[in-house]
Amino acid sequence: MMSIIIGMLILIIACFVTAKLMTYKYWTCIYTAFGHDNYFKVIAKLESEGVRFKTKTPMNLGSTDFQNRNKTTQYDVFVKKEDEQAAQRAIHSG
Repeated sequence: MMSIIIGMLILIIACFVTAKLMTYKYWTCIYTAFGHDNYFKVIAKLESEGVRFKTKTPMNLGSTDFQNRNKTTQYDVFVKKEDEQAAQRAIHSG
């Protein structure tokens, strides 16, 4: 019984990971921000230009600096491939 449950959990996780990878197929990482301040500056620029984006935050399992995590958290910002040029212009505009 326990092996059936474990097998089902593995199958569910595999399906979830596959679906996640497929959704990023048409998206490209245009910016990696470290810290909340940098992240919010970048997404504010994208939002002001109407560029849709997704954010991925890789897990930093080795980090023990909880007091400064708002300064060190990594945010990968993705946009659709066809919006890449508009996103770059938005990010690098004054």
